[in-house]
Formats: sequence, structure tokens, C-alpha cells
Amino acid sequence: MKNFFLSLKTAVWLLTCLICVFFLGSYLMPAYRDVHGAMNDRLLFEWVEQVALDHPWVTGWFFLALTALVLLTINTLACSIQAVRGKWSREDFLLRISPQLVHGAFLVILLAHLLGAGWGYRLSGMLPEGASVRLPGDRVLFLREIRAESDPRGYVRDWSARIILYESGRPVADGLLGPNAPLFYGGMGVYLKSFELQPSPAAFLLVTRDPGAVWALAGSVLFVIGTVIILFLKWKKI
Repeated sequence: MKNFFLSLKTAVWLLTCLICVFFLGSYLMPAYRDVHGAMNDRLLFEWVEQVALDHPWVTGWFFLALTALVLLTINTLACSIQAVRGKWSREDFLLRISPQLVHGAFLVILLAHLLGAGWGYRLSGMLPEGASVRLPGDRVLFLREIRAESDPRGYVRDWSARIILYESGRPVADGLLGPNAPLFYGGMGVYLKSFELQPSPAAFLLVTRDPGAVWALAGSVLFVIGTVIILFLKWKKI
């Protein structure tokens, strides 16, 4: 079992299986929209518990992909630990550390996706003026007012919406949303996508939260550093 996780062939086969499983998922997701439609809007574990487990034949590709990713993570960790063990010298430091930076970047980005899918959300919908909606984390979003400015010809040239965010019953954020002017609070972003005035004022709002965004950035930086070092060492040998 130890040699299995230390083998490069294991990584190649796992990646091949992942590609095949993702191809299967790309077919099943549009074919069964009623099952996969809420995958991006709900928390991952909530979707698994409430939807995926009730349709194992349709969502089996997801569990296969998750299993392959777990095995690939173990393979990456085992190979990295094996690579950093032993004696180091100044001459081979960059040569040995650069691949591990790429491996570490891969693991950090996987962690980012897990945090975003498991504890993040992406909610959207029309909210009437003067109405409120409950959000995860004991938060409530209240749409106080919608404003629209028109030019002399009657065309809308600017619009905005004032919102109030409550947490545990207390107001914690008050802001004016506009085109490309969202409100951020506690890792959550509220965006004004569009609005309508008839038959009654309402705004189409998008609320997102991704706790893995910072980790994804860190993983990307590690990947760039590791790749640049590898390219530099390859160029130096030419």
C-alpha cells in the first residue's frame, strides 16, 4: 500500500480516472438538471444529504470524483513527504523545493475548493422593495429602497438600491448598491444585478460567500513561484 501511494503511475491513473469521470458528469448534469440544478446554490454537504444520496445512479460520478481526489491528495502528500526526507544541500535546494511548491499549491487549491463548496454559497433572486430575506449564518438582508435616474428621453441612466444587513438581529452593515458597486461584509458580497419598477419595485440581488478565496489566491501564488523556479532551472541547464 505504501508503494501504491508513492508511485507516479498511481497519480497518472488517478488523473485519467478523473478525466473520465468528469466527462461522465458533463453528460449527466445537463441530462438531469432537476438533480444537479441546486449544486451551485446550496452548500455542498447540504446538496449531498438532501439530493445526491437520493439519486445514487445519477450522482455516482460525483462520489467517484471525490474518491479519486482524496486518493490523489494522499498520493501527493506521500510523494512530497518522501521527497523532502533525507539530506539537503545548497546545490540541490531549489531543485528539490520547487516541485514541492507546485504540490503544495495543488493541495492548497483543493482546500480552497473544499471550503468554498462546503461552507460557501451563491444565492440570487428578486427581492421586492421593503422586503427581507434570511441568509445562512443567522443573517437577514433587507432591501430598503430602489432608486432609478432617467435622462430627458426617459431612458434609465443610473440605478441603485439601499440595503441593510442584519446579523443575530442587529444591523451590521448599511450600504448603497449600484452597477459594479457591491457591498462586502464578513466574507460575503452582495451585488445588484438588475431591477424592475413595474408592477412594483424589486431588485435582482446576488449574494455570494467563498471562504476559500484567500486560500485559492495563496495556492495560485505558490504555483507561480514553483513553476518559475522549475523553468529557471530548466533554462539554466540549456
